[in-house]
Amino acid sequence: MSKLLIAKNLHASTADKELLHGIDLRIDKGETVVVVGPNGAGKSTLARSLMGVSDFDYSGSISFAGKDVAKLPCEERAKLGMFLSYQDPVAIPGLPVGEMLRSTIEAHGKKVRLREFKLTLAKYLEKLDLNPFSGERELNVDFSGGEKKKLEILQMLMLRPQLAILDEIDSGLDVDAARLVSRVIREYQDETNCSLAIVTHNMRILQSLNVDRVYVIRDGLISCVGDVGMLEDIRKHGFKNA
Repeated sequence: MSKLLIAKNLHASTADKELLHGIDLRIDKGETVVVVGPNGAGKSTLARSLMGVSDFDYSGSISFAGKDVAKLPCEERAKLGMFLSYQDPVAIPGLPVGEMLRSTIEAHGKKVRLREFKLTLAKYLEKLDLNPFSGERELNVDFSGGEKKKLEILQMLMLRPQLAILDEIDSGLDVDAARLVSRVIREYQDETNCSLAIVTHNMRILQSLNVDRVYVIRDGLISCVGDVGMLEDIRKHGFKNA
């Protein structure tokens, strides 16, 4: 497999605390990587750090598709083909979902044909079992927790990234919705050969996915790396041996 993203000696800190203490991580083309760890271990900080979200100060190196992106803001990384789903999606009153998606696609330098866009949006809303009028609603305003997570997947489907970093995408989803979203993610990966970096703690979202590598993070450090078999050990015994 060809390497898509490589992070080396990645540190993230706030004004008074270091949160990541030198993370090394790689994601190959078409690969599914899972990041797990106890609460407060640094999982979401790692996801946001890979995307360059401006919450923290960063050091270390990150390359994506052969390009040094460590100093690029998150919107520039997105244009290169990276995508981050947020653990707590922000509501933006006055901004319809469809308008946000169309504007974002155009900002990525892609031409939008309105009829084709509407047909594609309608197809994915149906696939995700979302109300067909969801595209006309204000972004994340009065959506349920599960609907917000499905909207994050809708953005992934419409933007078609090479790498999707999914942060706790299964939180807020009931059993049936988690099964549906897992299947939709797998179908997207099969169609595009995209790479997935999935940050999770309950692992329901993995049921339709083929996991290639597992990273366990504890106290801002990668404590071990393994294959999918490690997840079963964690299910049985927790993180005490990881």
